Amino acid sequence: MEKQKLMYKNHEFGIDTYWLDPISDFTTEVKHPVAIIFPGGRFTFQTDREAQPIALKFASEGIHAIVLHYQLIEDNTPVYPLALQETATVLNWLQSQAKIHQIDLNKIILVGFSAGGHVVADFNSIMTDKTSQNKVMLDELEVLPAANILCYPVIDLTAGYPRTMEHRLAVTPDRFYWRSQEHLTVNAKPTFIWQTVDDKTVPVKNSLLYAEKMEKLNLPFELHLFASGKHGLSLGTYVTQQPGNELHLNDFVANWWELGMNWLKSINLL
Repeated sequence: MEKQKLMYKNHEFGIDTYWLDPISDFTTEVKHPVAIIFPGGRFTFQTDREAQPIALKFASEGIHAIVLHYQLIEDNTPVYPLALQETATVLNWLQSQAKIHQIDLNKIILVGFSAGGHVVADFNSIMTDKTSQNKVMLDELEVLPAANILCYPVIDLTAGYPRTMEHRLAVTPDRFYWRSQEHLTVNAKPTFIWQTVDDKTVPVKNSLLYAEKMEKLNLPFELHLFASGKHGLSLGTYVTQQPGNELHLNDFVANWWELGMNWLKSINLL
């Protein structure tokens, strides 16, 4: 893993890159997809349980991985619009890395967990539409993701999480960014969504709102709702289990990974 710093105008932010090395005895070049990972953490921190373990899991599937340390609530600075500007910066930066690391720029996947899911959902809704994108940044977005994976995502800041107006306003006082489903257009990318029905932190209504709008627009998506499981399961295996926390283990929900990989294969991204 390599830590790197990127710049959007005069704003510096960090990424962790997990590049796959070429296999020396291959006679032809193999280009790999890239997963850009957005861990959750209430918009105030990023949990490591949704960072390196997820990156390594993607690496095991032959996919480069990047963990994006997107803008959080700190020092009176809101999450938006910086989080979307940072994401766009990473996507454009990948062009300069494509030949070095054998990247397939047509196979970039954004992967968001919980609060990070809101960043991904907003990007898919806002930044894939030129009119909406121009409200966020005038710089040319030269590379777009091909698909998204949303894991127990926050979708609408008024749909049960955050619970207080103070928290919502800290995420951003600009309500343009609050309801990601409202900005979906026919330009949005295919999306895989999963959540547990009895999620006590982010109500399952969030996933349903996004899926419902995608269905209305006839956009490709796949939605999996598991009957039971706590919020923040990550992989749902011992790899991401907090020591002593049996609720982080859920063999049934852990199937989301295989379901997600099969979905990527079905849309020719694996």
